Amino acid sequence: MPHEESSQNKEPVELSDWFETPIGSVYRHAESALLSQKLRENFRAEVLQLDFVGWEDEFHEAMRFAHYTILDKHVAEQSKYTRIVGETNNLPIETHSVDIVIMPHTLEFDDNPHQVLREVNRVLKPEGIVLLMGFNPWAFWHLPRFFPKAKLKTPWNGKFISRYRVMDWLKLLNFEIEKSQGCCLFPLMKKQTATTKLPLLKKFLAWTPFMPAAYFIMAVKRVSKGTSVFHFKRLRDSLASKPLAEPANKRRHVQKDNPNIY
Repeated sequence: MPHEESSQNKEPVELSDWFETPIGSVYRHAESALLSQKLRENFRAEVLQLDFVGWEDEFHEAMRFAHYTILDKHVAEQSKYTRIVGETNNLPIETHSVDIVIMPHTLEFDDNPHQVLREVNRVLKPEGIVLLMGFNPWAFWHLPRFFPKAKLKTPWNGKFISRYRVMDWLKLLNFEIEKSQGCCLFPLMKKQTATTKLPLLKKFLAWTPFMPAAYFIMAVKRVSKGTSVFHFKRLRDSLASKPLAEPANKRRHVQKDNPNIY
């Protein structure tokens, strides 16, 4: 995951540490709520998460019966979850072996986000699910990332990608978008109570381009809608093994044994 260097001790600051800050915790709670909801609605056996974020406990209950694995570039601390070391753009995972891939702000902090999505597409089974979260580059909450000093700090040092661009990339890989929405409308407020009594207003604000600080995408890997080669060959072989009946002629030939028939 991304990191920055402190001006005092030069120690790396991970994105997981930023999620523990007052502002980061607002993002964390909003995103974990969406993750929990979708994981409960779509139980699958094999779940893979790209990058450790530190708040897995907040949504792990929704998939407690699944085989859950976290892939990270390094394992810096102990965790009760299964963790493996690897690169997100070259996953050490078998092809068509995963049911759900969770991507918490993975694309913003990888040098080749297209390759990451291609790898996700490879390891997912047909009808597999991607649960993806990202920072909204157009949100005015993220104006600090345009300042030179802020660009060196987490999370402003990431390359924010718009929700619609990510959706286009997924569609090119034959994914179908099941859900796409903005979230974390007021990240500067510790308690998200401003719109709890106005659900319609909350839904409206979630669709505006500048208000949501983050976004959530759920996409399903679809297989080709055409007839597969295997089924076509099997159909062809089955037809070839059966002799075709001779077509009937429209004219009937009657033998004139009876002299009264003309």
